[in-house]
Amino acid sequence: MGGLLSGAGSLFGGSPKIAVAPIIGAPESVTKELTQALIVAGNDRNLTLMPGTEGANYTLRGYLLAAPERQGSKISYIWDVTDAEGTRVTRVSGEETAARGTSSNPWRGVDDKVIRSIANNTTSQLAADLPGGRSASAPAVAAAPAAATTATAAAPAAAAKPAPAPKPSGVVVGPVTGAPGDGSRSLATALKKKLYADGVKLVNGTSGNVYTVKGIVKLTDAGGSKEKIQIDWQVLDPNGKRLGTVSQQNTIPKGSLNGPWGAIADAAAGAAADGIVKLLPKSS
Repeated sequence: MGGLLSGAGSLFGGSPKIAVAPIIGAPESVTKELTQALIVAGNDRNLTLMPGTEGANYTLRGYLLAAPERQGSKISYIWDVTDAEGTRVTRVSGEETAARGTSSNPWRGVDDKVIRSIANNTTSQLAADLPGGRSASAPAVAAAPAAATTATAAAPAAAAKPAPAPKPSGVVVGPVTGAPGDGSRSLATALKKKLYADGVKLVNGTSGNVYTVKGIVKLTDAGGSKEKIQIDWQVLDPNGKRLGTVSQQNTIPKGSLNGPWGAIADAAAGAAADGIVKLLPKSS
């Protein structure tokens, strides 16, 4: 690792210099290997990726999610690149399949092949978006993050055939509670954008046949410098009855969400949206 890091500054002098911020959401072993792989893949595309911020033109901030699948697990990632003033200049997102991941440990199958693929796809898109980058033989990233969530529907109240749900007049995204930093605002905003993009009719008021989505964030100590975050998205019918809950869980560095959430809010909302849409009536 030392050789790779010490050599990062000696790459092409005219290449974009990108500081790699601590990667959130994945185990430390994965983030260390991925940082190394990004440096190597960036070198092939005339990008100087390096830890720390000294002399950097841009900063790369990443968030990873792992979700168990029927065969292995799916690793979703989202990267934001900001300039020296903190303005976002581009975003990269995508997903990879880890064949050996399990429901109890979806990170288990993240091997060298998966890490190299994430690094290659990420740096290929960065090279295309940033001035001075150079393309290489790696596919560009176009896929959105997969839903790293579990959706639990409420049990039916009776065995009799239920009456069809009345046509909804819209969906309101209610307040998000318990989030540190600007999470309450940024999570709600990100979910509204995602649901709207998915064709869900959003409204501001609750009059009429309106369904509600509320977010609840809980942080618990995970030992050492880690903490566990859980986001529960509750879907309520017009009478306030809970139709189901979409839950997300991850382990993160302690205090890492005390400021702006940025790409993390977008990743969480994007991952939850599919499950939320499935709990809403089809005509919404």
